[in-house]
Amino acid sequence: MGGSMKMVEETLKLAYGEDSELIKEKRIAAVQALSGTGACRLFADFQKRFRPGSHMYIPVPTWSNHHNIWKDAQVPQRIFHYYHPETKGLDFASLMDDIKNAPNGSFFLLHACAHNPTGVDPSEEQWREISYQFKVKGHFPLFDMAYQGFASGDPERDAKSIRIFLEDGHLIGCAQSYAKNMGLYGQRVGCLSLFGDIKNTTLGISGNSPCSELYPLPSLTPAQQLEVHEWGL
Repeated sequence: MGGSMKMVEETLKLAYGEDSELIKEKRIAAVQALSGTGACRLFADFQKRFRPGSHMYIPVPTWSNHHNIWKDAQVPQRIFHYYHPETKGLDFASLMDDIKNAPNGSFFLLHACAHNPTGVDPSEEQWREISYQFKVKGHFPLFDMAYQGFASGDPERDAKSIRIFLEDGHLIGCAQSYAKNMGLYGQRVGCLSLFGDIKNTTLGISGNSPCSELYPLPSLTPAQQLEVHEWGL
């Protein structure tokens, strides 16, 4: 039900690092998903199941389908400031205020890199400040990483936001997609991973996720194409 676990393992390396101890120690729970949209939807259903009554904070603006995903999963939404239309840059002060003012332990949807639709990302220093404030408040971030490699041209650099949060000891979620960076738009190949203790240990998402209610098994063919042509597995 978790899909191609070979593909999942290689996908985790892109997000968490080639030599990640978390991967080696099998401390990250992950499943193949129907691209980034499917990964986000799995998380939304997971959030509803294990944190009933919680909200998802979504940036303004964001990819329009984000709102549809959490609405369809019946998870209430709140918004947080992100983009300043006058400066055409990050509204960092307002963003930080919203993080500080959100109830402790809130869920936030963060674009890991190449923010859609603005293309505006926090600097490394700003990510560190965001991470610190998340730690203070006990917030849980879900990183949507649909454009890894498109922001800087370097997949490692584009995963820096996630690595910073890991360095700071956060519990995190990550939705990954190969629609853009691998050109598999019509193949729907992605991954949802979770690290932390939302529901005792790393959640055992492979056994506890709502995958079976949404679809019996993700397509193996495009995942196997990645295994052969990209990773030589």
